[in-house]
Amino acid sequence: MADFARRQLRAQVASVAATLRDLGVGRGDRVVGYLPNTPHAVIAFLATASLGAVWSVCGQDYAPKAAADRFAQLEPTVLITADGYLFNGTTHDRRTASRELACALPSLKGTVLVDHVGFGWSEDGHAGLAVPWEDAAGRTEYLTIAPVPFDHPLWVVISSGTTGVPKGIVHGHGGVLLEHLKILGLHCDLGVGDRLLWYTTTHWMMWNPVVSTLLTGATTCTYDGSPAPLARPDILWELAARHKVTVFGTSPQYLPAMAKPGIEPSVHDLSAVRIVGCTGSALPASAYPWVRDHVGPGVQVASTSGGTDVVSGFAGPDLPASRPLRSP
Repeated sequence: MADFARRQLRAQVASVAATLRDLGVGRGDRVVGYLPNTPHAVIAFLATASLGAVWSVCGQDYAPKAAADRFAQLEPTVLITADGYLFNGTTHDRRTASRELACALPSLKGTVLVDHVGFGWSEDGHAGLAVPWEDAAGRTEYLTIAPVPFDHPLWVVISSGTTGVPKGIVHGHGGVLLEHLKILGLHCDLGVGDRLLWYTTTHWMMWNPVVSTLLTGATTCTYDGSPAPLARPDILWELAARHKVTVFGTSPQYLPAMAKPGIEPSVHDLSAVRIVGCTGSALPASAYPWVRDHVGPGVQVASTSGGTDVVSGFAGPDLPASRPLRSP
């Protein structure tokens, strides 16, 4: 995790947007990310959207061919990629994979290289102009926002590919913003002062609502790693305590996985947590009393049903009667 004040976030978004513009990105062009769940991905997405360009992303646990099967359909102008990612105590080098992916995308005019895990980059072997992230994000620029129609494409979320070639699902600016304000602002009552930590990869559709947390004035937390590494299986609860997280999100399998070996979240100060959200599959009934007994008696368990096609929820939590919706 990295702490960004909103002014710092805005400054880096402006800088990356200017870099993308210099690389030939304009309204309607596609920018793709081969990135873990870090602030780089959030900044790159916001910079892309500010230009009226279209964003798509997948995690680096995808092989280059699997990523190319998704991205080549979009004919992207720029690829933003990291040197590696972290998982379960292992640092995975993805420099060669990034070069292979770039070579499989003939439409590229440039590549932005993120030094996330410290392997370092050689600029050789990349399609078009290769720009280090430090240069892309380190400029002093003024952020300008390109106006677009309500239904102008914002991002393309790619299907899993289990029934054939992965398919791109296009979501427009206006519809997505309303959907995410509904699920985050109304169902979760996120607002200024709240902090959301929802474990996700960049290619799971939950990454998109996690970024949209910023719409509500709340703070979003990013995490690159295993949800329960062997050395520190309670790492997410530790982070929730450290950052005073108010909405903690995960998949339904995570809670029984905590209960079975006797992981005790309450050894951490989770007094700020008011909602534990779950989505991705049916939530076992046993999870409800477990959260009550091991996270906090006043914590709401919010099981949400949605999907990639809407990149939001069909059904979500209702606020407890004891917590009226905050004034707009």
